[in-house]
Amino acid sequence: MAVGSAMRSETLTPPPVDQPATRDIPLPSRSLRIGLGSDPLDPAVSTAEIPVSADDVPATQGAIAPSDPPRTASTGRHRLPAPSSALKARTALVAMAAGAGAFALVGPSVDQATPIQEPAPEPQAASDVALAASGTGEDLGPGVAASASESDMSVFDDQLPQGTKIAKAKAAAREAKLKPEVTSPIPMGVYDLTSAFAPRWGAFHGGIDLAAPLGTPIHAATDGVVVEAGPASGYGNWVQVKAPDGTITMYGHMSSSGVQVQKGDKVTAGDIIALVGSEGFSTGPHCHFEVWKNGKLKIDPAVWLASKGVHLSALHG
Repeated sequence: MAVGSAMRSETLTPPPVDQPATRDIPLPSRSLRIGLGSDPLDPAVSTAEIPVSADDVPATQGAIAPSDPPRTASTGRHRLPAPSSALKARTALVAMAAGAGAFALVGPSVDQATPIQEPAPEPQAASDVALAASGTGEDLGPGVAASASESDMSVFDDQLPQGTKIAKAKAAAREAKLKPEVTSPIPMGVYDLTSAFAPRWGAFHGGIDLAAPLGTPIHAATDGVVVEAGPASGYGNWVQVKAPDGTITMYGHMSSSGVQVQKGDKVTAGDIIALVGSEGFSTGPHCHFEVWKNGKLKIDPAVWLASKGVHLSALHG
């Protein structure tokens, strides 16, 4: 048992290990380490780096791994690498070219605030001025200048008739809009209504009589086409105008010279178609006016005109 105990004690007891030798290095003061103080350095303390010799490292730790190379200021992340020599040379050439261009534009020792004075033009002879003013190269003598060439007005001469035609067409269209659709054959106040649509002298008078002086203009009551213009039994001469709705208006007792339209003419309400006469069965100058509905049935012209907004004078006689 004693032998076994001795063996266990020998097994459990670790062998002695040589401890590395340590070296105490005194540190400088705190103010000196942070660079704020001005305390004199202890001559026994060295501020330079202290190299570690092989004797200071235990043999069991093996060789010392090389430390990272010290980082200098030029290798920091906030610094840009220096430009290459080729880039420096190219930059110098560009700067020299820009300086040469500025020198060529401005010139040496020129004040930028002072505008460059252009040389004054040479005086021109009086004869040359006269020739330049006249626009010719011929010398017509002292004090004589050629007249300016006349402008070409042929374009305006061609356009003038067209413009006149357009102006007349616009005026006619404007007047047509101002004209009523239906009007009295003779304006009120110029005639006297002497006979109505009624029985007279043992017969039926199929129209109205508008007495007026000889030659008084007679107007078309409606728009339409002239279907008759010339002699007519009992009326001397008459004119018939057919409206777009088929209504025919008849005007009688004109002289042959008093008929102002021809068959087939297109007229507008208010156009002059005849002159007052006293031809045929007539007791005095007047216009006999009738209205034929659908070109066949005679109706009272006074009622028809009133339905179109045209009023007649009071009946006389």
